[in-house]
Order: sequence, then C-alpha cells, then structure tokens
Amino acid sequence: MDLVLDDDDRRLIAALQVRPRASWTELGTVLGPSAVTLARRWDRLSAAGVAWLTAAPNLQPGTGALGLGVALVEMRVPPGQVLPIAAELAQVPEIATIDVTAGNRDLVLTVIAGDEEALARLLLERLHTIGALMSVHSHPVTRTYVDGSSWRLPGLTDAERARLVAHAMPPNRARVTPLAEEVARELARDGRVSAALVAQAVGVRPRRARELIGEVVGTGRLRFRTELARRHSGYPMCTWYFLRTPASQRDTAARRIATLQEARAVVAMVGQYDLAIDVWTRTLDDVQRLEATVEERMPGVQIVDRAVVLRTVKLMGRLLDDSGAACGFVPLPAYLKGGAI
Repeated sequence: MDLVLDDDDRRLIAALQVRPRASWTELGTVLGPSAVTLARRWDRLSAAGVAWLTAAPNLQPGTGALGLGVALVEMRVPPGQVLPIAAELAQVPEIATIDVTAGNRDLVLTVIAGDEEALARLLLERLHTIGALMSVHSHPVTRTYVDGSSWRLPGLTDAERARLVAHAMPPNRARVTPLAEEVARELARDGRVSAALVAQAVGVRPRRARELIGEVVGTGRLRFRTELARRHSGYPMCTWYFLRTPASQRDTAARRIATLQEARAVVAMVGQYDLAIDVWTRTLDDVQRLEATVEERMPGVQIVDRAVVLRTVKLMGRLLDDSGAACGFVPLPAYLKGGAI
C-alpha cells in the first residue's frame, strides 16, 4: 500500500531540512507533537523510503568542486538498454546521481570521483567498459552555486523556520583521517545516525564517536540533505537545462538563477555548455514558463538544450526504485577530501 503524506509529515520533513540533526525534543518545541510522536513519524517515512536523511560533500562556492573530481556526464545508449545500463552504473561509487532523461541524451550522471585523477580514470577507463555505450560527453564542474541540500519543502512559517536555524560556527581545523572518513560515510548512510551506532560501525567508544561526529560536522565539509521522493514533493517534474552565457555575465546569471525556488542545482562547467540547471516544477507547462523567465530576465543567456527526467535511479548515493523511494545505498569514494581545513 502506497504511503500518503499528511501536513504533519511535510512539516517534519521541512523542519529536518533546516535542522537535520536537531533532537526530537527540539523539533517538538517548534512543530508541536511530542518527541516520541515525531520519532515514530520519521521512522515510518524512512522505513517506507519516502524520506531519508543523508550527507554529501560540500560543493558550495569556496570548497573547490573541481578538486573533488566533480562532473556532469551525458550518455546515449542503445534502445532497450537504458535501464539495465543505468542499474549497472548505479553500483559505481563515483557516480552519485543518475537521471534517465528524454531528449538528446538518455542518461545524465552526476559524478563525484574524489579528486581529478580519479575523475580522469573513471571517464577514460571505467565508463567505457560498461555496456554498449553509443556516446559519452563529460563536463567537469568548476563551481557549484546551489545543490539539493538547499532545496526546501513548503510547510513552515517564517517564524518556525527562524526558530530552527542553528547558529553557524566557524569551521574547525580537524585533520581528515581515515577514521573521520568512516564517520562521514555513516552520516551519509543515515544523517541522524546515533553515536552508539557510529561507535559500533567504526570500532570506538560511544563518547569518542560523539566527539568524532562533532569534529566531522564541524569541518564544514559535509552538507546534510533531507530528501523526499519527488512524487510526494508537490513538484513531480524534473528537468535539466543546459546554458551558454557570455563569460562576463556567467557568475551574475548563475547567482540569479540559484535564487529561483525551483532550482535544485546550478553548476558552472567546462565543455559545450557553461551552466547546467536542475529544476523541480509542478507541471510541464512550468518547465516552459521557467525557460521563458530565464531568457527574459537574463539577456545574453541562451538555453541550448533541455532534458526532462523520466526517472531517477540514484540520488547522491541513494538507490531509488521505480516510484522514487529509497531502496539501497552506495557510498561515495570520499566525503572529506582535502586534509586540514
């Protein structure tokens, strides 16, 4: 039986997007229900794969996306092979997200290889051994203006959102170690994982696990993402836009596009396109309306192509079934690349 979300479910998800690791008691003081009720509600949503909380490398400006080996990759595959090849690609750790699309490409991959050398190996060696690919076009990402961690589900008042916002602390200078990477991987598996479970997973005492979680989160190298199966979001349409922009206007255009409510991702990249935008909209008509809005408000910006997403089979390491529900997890190669802050 398909799970139906009510307003309280949506408010909880919206609150966790603002404060992913807030205690249930803290959330209860804002949302109303008791801590026990909120915990049970989240358990029901996450068990059904409708919502989940993960962590991903922080690719926002200033963190050096190119250094983490980030790229968008377009693929064309033989007829009838799209889903089998997508399923095979989904098991590759470096491929964070896989969208099956309509248009001039069959697949759009978001790759986070860990570093530039790993990205080159993936593009030049590993991808070409998978299936009977007809074409592969890669676009190294030089800057991320916004990503899915910033997208917000409606449902909270401004006052409620303000009460949930945590005071930002300056990043610590904890050195990235193999143990810290293990902790980051557990946070990616479950963004609300307890210190006790982390302790079991990495082989330390619970007190040390709490310290490690604090250190890893405090580096600023992770961004938490409270995700929702798109069909439950109210924005069931997903579309990629590929843009060309004058070099002098690129940064300004990208920043303006990043403020659009529908924008899930805005990245600058090297290749035949300058910018790529991932948007969630309510209808196909909204896709065309948004396209007109971009071109009217930003003279000189040209939308060269677009691709409507038919299905997402992997989202930032989370495997999705044909309904968009989470059904598995393949961790990225690295989450805290780069040594000391």
